[in-house]
Amino acid sequence: MTWSRDEARPPHRVDELSSARWIENGVGGFDSGVQALLPAGFEAYVRLLHPSEPADGRFERWAEVAQRSGRTLHPLARFEEVAGPGDEPPWQGSLPEHVLAALCALLATETSTPRQCLFGLWEGWGWLHDEGPLVQLSGRAYALYEGPIEAATALGDRSAGVFFPQAPNLWWPQDRAWCVATDVDLDSTYLGGSARLAERLAGEPLFEVFPVALNDRIG
Repeated sequence: MTWSRDEARPPHRVDELSSARWIENGVGGFDSGVQALLPAGFEAYVRLLHPSEPADGRFERWAEVAQRSGRTLHPLARFEEVAGPGDEPPWQGSLPEHVLAALCALLATETSTPRQCLFGLWEGWGWLHDEGPLVQLSGRAYALYEGPIEAATALGDRSAGVFFPQAPNLWWPQDRAWCVATDVDLDSTYLGGSARLAERLAGEPLFEVFPVALNDRIG
């Protein structure tokens, strides 16, 4: 099952931040690598590469770009290390809608609380005007929202009468079975969870993932 934003309602704002305390306590400093984004304690961590989007609108995997350029793709590669002249960079700070919807569908089966999830949005989005307390992590601050997992597809900018989707920058289910981070400056999303979740992500053709360690560099 996958969701579209037309089928999901946006989550509601949460002012009580105790549900995020375990993440605040579990992340490292700004220069601590993957742990700057995700808390310690998960069995496995993976890096999900955001696809490149050429001018024709067709999304490309980094492996396709690397094959065309004759360069080597490895778990910590930066896009510029595998791209050739004219290759369009991946999206930064958000996942394409179809990737986010498919990710929600998979993650919903890896938690006992898919109807109770928490979503953090970076405070710096110009269209985000909600006021209230913020979750503070490694130089980033996030407004916190709550809703069912499919609400992740309903976040975004509606200020101009046209919807511009934005993937949550930090999200997890109430049972803490996994945690997902999409930093505003990065072209990859990082996930912590079970070894089974990591294996399932690697087995889905839509996702291009690599295993990573908490101290691996990012960006």
